[in-house]
Amino acid sequence: MNNTTANPKPVIIHDSDIANRAPERFPSPSPGGDVTWKTLISSPQTPTDTFTVGVATCLPEKIASCPAGHLKLHRHTHAELYHVISGQGVVTIEGEEYGVGKGSVVFIPGDAEHGMRCVGGEEVTWLYVFAAGGFGEVVYRFGEDGPGKVKERERAKL
Repeated sequence: MNNTTANPKPVIIHDSDIANRAPERFPSPSPGGDVTWKTLISSPQTPTDTFTVGVATCLPEKIASCPAGHLKLHRHTHAELYHVISGQGVVTIEGEEYGVGKGSVVFIPGDAEHGMRCVGGEEVTWLYVFAAGGFGEVVYRFGEDGPGKVKERERAKL
């Protein structure tokens, strides 16, 4: 048994600490879209073994390098929660689109195809939570066929 399980300690991260963290992103060219994130809680960086938590951001159309900031459709085995902190977005889950805004909470089942895109004039920022001890346990799978991919192909034909 590791120390995080035997002797859990509280973890407190203040807004100034979050603001000073450098954002992470997918390698360029990105299979994942135009999104940045800051990992806040994740073993082994924090003495935790239950959750992986971070804050993600997609920029609005006028700032983003593509039509609007987005996290491309993907899957991972872990279920995920989103809590929208600011802005407006559209979350796609298994081919269905849902408008979200500040205060919205979204549950995404494990292995469900999902993604996020910014809509409106300000960035959309959300807290994400995985029931995983560390971010390294979460394996993103982009490009797999699913309901959203089928709808993307249908839209492209129009």
